Amino acid sequence: MKNAVIYARYSSERQNEQSIESQLRVCNEYAQHNGLYVVDTYIDKAMTRTNDHRPSFQKMLADSEKNKAFEIVLVYAIDRFGRNSIEIAVNKQKLKKNGKTLISATQRTSENIDGTKNLDGILLENVYIGLAEYYSAELSQKVSRGLQENRNKGLFTGGNIPYGYRVVNKKVIVDENEADVVNEIFTMYANGYMAKDIISHLEKRGITHRGKKFLPNALYNILHNSKYIGKYEIHGKVYTNIYPPIVPLNTFEQVQRKIEHNRIGQVSKETTFLLKGKVFCGYCGKAINGDSGTSHTGAKHFFYKCSNKKRNTKNCKKQTVKQEVLEQTVLDMAMDLFTHKVNLDIIADEIMRIHEKNRTEQSVLKLLKEDKAKAEKSLNNILTAIEEGIINTTTKNRMAELEQRIDELNGKILVEESKLENGITKEEVMEYLTNSVRELSPQVLIEVLVNRIELYDNEIVVWFNYSDRTNPDSPDTDSRDFILQENYKMTVTSRFVIAL
Repeated sequence: MKNAVIYARYSSERQNEQSIESQLRVCNEYAQHNGLYVVDTYIDKAMTRTNDHRPSFQKMLADSEKNKAFEIVLVYAIDRFGRNSIEIAVNKQKLKKNGKTLISATQRTSENIDGTKNLDGILLENVYIGLAEYYSAELSQKVSRGLQENRNKGLFTGGNIPYGYRVVNKKVIVDENEADVVNEIFTMYANGYMAKDIISHLEKRGITHRGKKFLPNALYNILHNSKYIGKYEIHGKVYTNIYPPIVPLNTFEQVQRKIEHNRIGQVSKETTFLLKGKVFCGYCGKAINGDSGTSHTGAKHFFYKCSNKKRNTKNCKKQTVKQEVLEQTVLDMAMDLFTHKVNLDIIADEIMRIHEKNRTEQSVLKLLKEDKAKAEKSLNNILTAIEEGIINTTTKNRMAELEQRIDELNGKILVEESKLENGITKEEVMEYLTNSVRELSPQVLIEVLVNRIELYDNEIVVWFNYSDRTNPDSPDTDSRDFILQENYKMTVTSRFVIAL
């Protein structure tokens, strides 16, 4: 008796036929009548796919490599194993390489249970695979045509409904209360308000994003969404009859210009990932790197992705994050440092502490005075030699060099002493931070201020650099946490590392 596993797949478009239960029943009956002992089952539910990106299917393939105690993979029909002829062939070859045989409970396959070739099964199996692939392609075309026809009629075809709209009898209508909020968001941004200011304003008025507080990614998604001017683009075609306009066209265009003007980084032929080397996964600790992908329309998208995921491992659950959302959120957090008086006080106090420490040590002045003392000592040695009658061209030249050096050092010492007398004040530091930092480019701002970012799906932890201690895990570090109004998905905690 050979051991077997059953693989069953439930396709949503065929929910009334060949259900999981019936597939398992037929496969178990086949196993019982043909001397097979079923040791395990792998089930993928509602998986309408032509490819092999199915969790249980992939686990079955992985288990076949581990010398699991089974020789047969039993399916109800070949189309349950897959509908893509190339991938079916590749995955069958994987099973064969691992000493496993694919058998259908209802169709003739190319191999028998005992491993011998089934000549008529070779021909029939290819027919089954071809029919399955044809059926899948035909179904996809029918679905696409149906969706396109519904869109031409101005009907809603599914997916997330944007804030400001709701669906009634397959028609998108304006939600007047939410639409007023959308218009207010666009107007405020067009008038120069930052994302955090808009979110704070909405929160004070008790306005939520469908029961949850507004978050930066939700706000930016609203500001980018062309549906608010009645324009819906999908698969390269634009529809103007599905979403009723909410925002005036001139306001929308003004906002897009402001977003482009405020956009982080200078985009070259590809893009610049401003947070490169600074972002780490909060779940696995690995670096989160920039990555890109191309949609079916040819548009290129950029995002940050955990290096564990990038290597196609399953060791990390961290989701990818859109580049513009993450970078804009971190920039907003950095700028918040210089619009929050408490933060300015902390930063200014730290700068004054370091400045006072330098004043006390007088490191530059100390070195200049040490150089002067050495030069004077050398000059005195030469004068002593001259008094003893040792004089020649070399000693005269050396004496002239030392005298010139001492004059230069006296000038530099006077400059440093003048600097110490004209020290900076805390008020001057705060004024500089408030005014000058805003003139820095986003790239420089992030490079100078941001030390490390830990990224979770519901939280961003940012350590900022305004300390002479850079290790956020140092036990001697005082971590000062406060909650900002913006974040990615939930709450952003900015952890300021201060050495006191």
